[in-house]
Amino acid sequence: MNLRAFLQELESKSPEEIWRIPGEIEPGHDITALVLELERRGEHPVLWFEKVRGSRFPVVTNVFGHRRRYARALGVPLESLHDEWMRRGERRLAPLLRQSGPVREVVKTGVEVDLGELPIIDHFTEDAGPYITNGIVVAKDPDTGVRNASFHRMELRGRNRVGTSLHSRRHLWDYQRRAEERGEALAVAVVIGAHPLFHFGSGLWKGPIDADEYEVAGGFLGEPLEIVPGLSVPVESPAEAEFVLEGRILSGTREPEGPFAEFTGYASERSTQHVIEVTAISHRRDALYQDIVGGISAEHTQLLAVPQEARMLKVLRGSYPSVRAVSYPHSGTCRLHCYVSMKPSAEGQARNAAMTAFGEDLALKLVVVVDDDVDVFDEEEVLWAVATRMQADRDVFIVPNMMGAILDPSTRAGTTAKMAIDATRPLGGYPRRHTLPAEARARARALIEGRRRL
Repeated sequence: MNLRAFLQELESKSPEEIWRIPGEIEPGHDITALVLELERRGEHPVLWFEKVRGSRFPVVTNVFGHRRRYARALGVPLESLHDEWMRRGERRLAPLLRQSGPVREVVKTGVEVDLGELPIIDHFTEDAGPYITNGIVVAKDPDTGVRNASFHRMELRGRNRVGTSLHSRRHLWDYQRRAEERGEALAVAVVIGAHPLFHFGSGLWKGPIDADEYEVAGGFLGEPLEIVPGLSVPVESPAEAEFVLEGRILSGTREPEGPFAEFTGYASERSTQHVIEVTAISHRRDALYQDIVGGISAEHTQLLAVPQEARMLKVLRGSYPSVRAVSYPHSGTCRLHCYVSMKPSAEGQARNAAMTAFGEDLALKLVVVVDDDVDVFDEEEVLWAVATRMQADRDVFIVPNMMGAILDPSTRAGTTAKMAIDATRPLGGYPRRHTLPAEARARARALIEGRRRL
């Protein structure tokens, strides 16, 4: 499985989902502007730029711009996305080592390495410069050899040098810290361009530090991930990737990195200022450079939302089986707000569910709980429930001085207030919501679609 196979199938079955742009485009703000202008119009196609000035490689972006493509990659209807995500995340398949693969069709090492050949995009005016935004950094635990894979931004600093930040302080940060304590650089492989299921099982999946994320990726793929040995570092890479950069996170070296346009919609100065020295580049002969527009683009925020929704749904259902769905809306940066639908069986249960959500995800600032007749993926319905089922003096509570998201510019010293809204109906009875027969709605849809085909 690989990126191009996914795109070919998508274009074959849903040609409206891919826009090919044949004319030459600058590797800069025009790409970001097109993605965001389409979003403003409610459109989220994959964009395939066939000619990018200064590079021979085409650019593909917005692959993750709409959750329907997540469901397509998993082979399930949209309503089954979260359940399938968690089901596959529990599977483990050991990777299959091959001696070579498509990603080794072109190899450059040493003085041949030149990151300037890649169409690295300068996304926003506030960014420090061109950034690799779709790089999944693979490294091995210095003590156990277990592989971790995670998304990290990379600022172009020279022909063989990028700056990066490990400010999430998760597994890669811990690996680098332990290696640095020994005076050692940490070997890494940076994967750019792969099947979405690889991203789901590596860069987006969160688990314990002793889980090998190539095995998790195999679980998502439904088959062993095929990997090839490292060229210049002892880290294996996916054989079907488009590009792989090999190198080392330098020990004892820090250089200014950023600012970078973050998911909050603000430029962030926060950075651990780590440096990666690239020792080898390999890629397919006709490689596609896969980009992610950062900032508050739908692609960037959906990458945060979908896995967190799946995890939160599992956690909440563990205590409250009647929880129907969980949504992290784009209006809340897909990180800071959460909508939960459920069928409460006792007074106060919606409040308890909100507190459980706050305990599970420290980044959350607002949780709105609604009844199971409300579609949490339709924000107008959620706000309708708030308008007609909530009284502020009774159904709103605020918890001050709790840990919050470090990238939220409104936090003070990392702490935030959290607000919950119980927009569920009282159990003692409530006016009935007006409805229509399902058959009437189906006939209306058929009539509309028939007129559109004329």
